[in-house]
Amino acid sequence: MIKHLSRIICASAAIVLLLTSCGSRAKYAYEDAAPSLCEAYKDWFRVGAAINSWDIEDPNSENCRTILKQFNVLTMENESKPENLHPEEDRYYFDKFDSFVDFCENNGIRARGHTLLWHSQVPDWFFHDGAGDASAELVLQRIRDHVTTIVTRYKGRVDTWDVVNEVIGDDSSLRFSEWLRLVGDYDGDGDDYDYIETAFIAAHEADPDARLIINDYSLETSSNKAIRMYKAVRKMLEDGVPIDGVGFQMHIGNGIDYDAMKDNFEIIASLRDIKPDFVIEVTELDVNCYPWGEAPADVEITGPFLKQFSETYTSVFRLMKELSEEGLLDSVVMWGLHDGVSWLNNGHRNYPMLIDRGLELKDAFYDVIDEARVRGQK
Repeated sequence: MIKHLSRIICASAAIVLLLTSCGSRAKYAYEDAAPSLCEAYKDWFRVGAAINSWDIEDPNSENCRTILKQFNVLTMENESKPENLHPEEDRYYFDKFDSFVDFCENNGIRARGHTLLWHSQVPDWFFHDGAGDASAELVLQRIRDHVTTIVTRYKGRVDTWDVVNEVIGDDSSLRFSEWLRLVGDYDGDGDDYDYIETAFIAAHEADPDARLIINDYSLETSSNKAIRMYKAVRKMLEDGVPIDGVGFQMHIGNGIDYDAMKDNFEIIASLRDIKPDFVIEVTELDVNCYPWGEAPADVEITGPFLKQFSETYTSVFRLMKELSEEGLLDSVVMWGLHDGVSWLNNGHRNYPMLIDRGLELKDAFYDVIDEARVRGQK
């Protein structure tokens, strides 16, 4: 019954926007009368969320209705990471990701795969051979087998893959991981990108039409990290590695330097000098209400806090529109459906999303909708 429901919902959003501009505001994200983020920004980019399998099991649930109402690109938060999809060398568990891809197809939603390779949430078997370390040759073969098996299964069905995740460390050097330790500069060309290159080449060979992304955090706030990513990707592109874009995770704080953020996006965008159709994606957007690395008492939700929260989100969406108009960006994914399921609820309640724990729409949500409406269209 819900097949293609998201298209019907988005088609009625123009009426919804008119109603909201007249002062009538829907309360819940799944209401028919609520504005739709994906519809509001359809002239610039798709708007998505990271979800879990239980969110889409019941098509009549409020979570599922919210997904269909608000988003037209989806990724799985954890269930398609290596430790869940491929926990043993000779065994894959595809059932949940199969259902996710079916759901996306049946509802006209773009499916993203997250993530094929990561230093975290990866099973140890990749790195062991008996009681000792696996050789570089064995690790690279396991990468090829893992990537090829997964991407081939979903060829033509998963639009985009985060092929490799978080390869640049906090010190802006290539992250030291088991991948790097065991493989290193295997081909002797003077760089240590070999495990990354192997994953991208295997993914491209398995599905030449899929978009292949290298994904990382803090690229929007750390110029050093953005420059390091630029140099790494530029070298790999010059060597013929099929990287299609960089994913900015965008786990940001409440308040951000807009000009610095824009400068860092431009650093990565200059990779178009090497590959003209190179893209940028926002892959894991949320706004942490606490200082990073600290666990203070629960944040006090005051007027100034809410004002800054809204300004943070609207400034991000404003910049994303600019990047879209330059042909650089066509996808913005939120990392979670609502406050209650955010990974940022770590020891204290956090409030990082545009939709609250009860699936109520925040004022910031409406300000982001206004950002699409009052500033015109592309």
